[in-house]
Amino acid sequence: MEEKTKKRPNVLLLLSDQQRYDTIGVAGFPHMHTPNLDRLAGEGVLFEQCHSTNPVCMACRHDLLTGRPGRDHGYYTNLEEKPIDNYATPTLPRIFSENGYRTAAVGKMHFFPAREHHGFGEMYLMEELPKRRQDDQYLQYLKEKGLGDIQNQHGVRPLLYHVPQNSVQKLEDHGTMWVADRSIQWLEENGEEPFFLMCGFIQPHPPWNIPKELDGLYREAVIPEPVPRSRMPMDGNEPNPWFGDWDSREQKEAIRKAYYTAVSMVDMAVGKILDALREKGLLDNTLIIFTSDHGEMLQDKGYYSKELAYEGSVRVPLLLRYPKRLAGGRKIGGFVDSFDLLPTCLDVCGLAYPDGELRGESLFRLAEKNDREFQFSSSGLGYRRWVMCRNDRYKYVFHYNGGYEELYDMRDDGGEEHNLAEEKEGHIRETVSRLRREALLYEQECGPEGNIRNGDFVPVPYEPYHGSIRGKFHYWANYQMQKFYEGERAERLIQEIRHASDNPEKSGAALTALFNAESWQKDFQARFREYTGRELTPEENELLFEKAAEEAME
Repeated sequence: MEEKTKKRPNVLLLLSDQQRYDTIGVAGFPHMHTPNLDRLAGEGVLFEQCHSTNPVCMACRHDLLTGRPGRDHGYYTNLEEKPIDNYATPTLPRIFSENGYRTAAVGKMHFFPAREHHGFGEMYLMEELPKRRQDDQYLQYLKEKGLGDIQNQHGVRPLLYHVPQNSVQKLEDHGTMWVADRSIQWLEENGEEPFFLMCGFIQPHPPWNIPKELDGLYREAVIPEPVPRSRMPMDGNEPNPWFGDWDSREQKEAIRKAYYTAVSMVDMAVGKILDALREKGLLDNTLIIFTSDHGEMLQDKGYYSKELAYEGSVRVPLLLRYPKRLAGGRKIGGFVDSFDLLPTCLDVCGLAYPDGELRGESLFRLAEKNDREFQFSSSGLGYRRWVMCRNDRYKYVFHYNGGYEELYDMRDDGGEEHNLAEEKEGHIRETVSRLRREALLYEQECGPEGNIRNGDFVPVPYEPYHGSIRGKFHYWANYQMQKFYEGERAERLIQEIRHASDNPEKSGAALTALFNAESWQKDFQARFREYTGRELTPEENELLFEKAAEEAME
């Protein structure tokens, strides 16, 4: 269909969850099957050095939507279950709504409360955690399809958090595809007017519940090895009971292939949305941005998950398509980050930011002249907090926990395996001093009040991370334990565990190791006691461990 002429451009923001930078084929990673993202990059611009300003879900999403740091909106971690500090804070959807645009959110937003007023005119939500759900449209969809009895719509968690799983739903009913289909429906109903549409995918955030239609997508793929395990004084090197002892090459490969398949499923959904825009004649008048809130360590340095300053966690993909301003097929290597998305959207639509200055800049300017010398990121509170500053060669990280420092030569040590911070060589000491000074300035402007005193960081006494930073998932157990592991629900849970784990190619030894890990069982029982105020009954213990282990080994 011919492109329709509009006075004002549209904006489509596509946000995946927990997607690493090295998961798009055309970006130089040929093991990835991402034809639609490859196409988007070919028609648009690929930013090779995009960093999450805070590599956890809630905090980064508020950085992105407000263009401001935690100092202004109040989010530094995933645990701040509260409304935004100031409802008057300008947000992307609010600015667009106030300027006559139709605005909608489809999928995962990760707000608390779920329908907190961020300025969207319409919200069609699919939240991953029961505690965050409020009139969840995806659950309503499943009920209408006769699938309303599924307890773990987005995979069995926390029990099988990083274990590759089979999805209970078919591909067409999977949450990833629902986001695409519901977005297309909204475009059919509202695409004739200028719009701002944000689509939030849960994948490739774990659990990786993969529909059987995608089994074997990476069976023959030659995938890269993770960065070797490292020793980090910050975590006490404690074993992680949530993963068991998953050290075999086969186990690691099964996990990584499940993650890559989840990325490819997002790619399929993105392709459906782009095709719908093309068919409606809206493609070239729509600014399209694809990015993620943070990455996933995926076993690099022995870690899973996010919330770290290492590349797997902090560096994310960023694709932009708007041929009226930027020719396609370019790769841009300068620093950009989450703060830059709001000014970019306002720039292309000719809208002004209503409240002072922003930290970020329009990506259109940065694409033509990127003179950004330093890139920053930070995360956490108290002894878990760190601040990162890097330039074109070195990355510096300050940890408040004991004042521990890291410095990596990103040119010669891209895997961040050799910490240079303690070296006495002159130019290294100068580099540490310079990047530390810049990190201090950033923290003074963006970080929590009181972290800087007399022009220096205020560290806290060293404390090992309990349970290991390799997997801080205990708080998520709260969302399921109180209701899901009782009576018929427990029986249903075991059925879903059986279905999730009935493919040895996906799970196999990894799942068996998990259920046979005595330390994991004790930790799970302790968490249950902490959150519910009672012990597991003998029947529940049997359901959750003995029977589950039997199913895992069948």
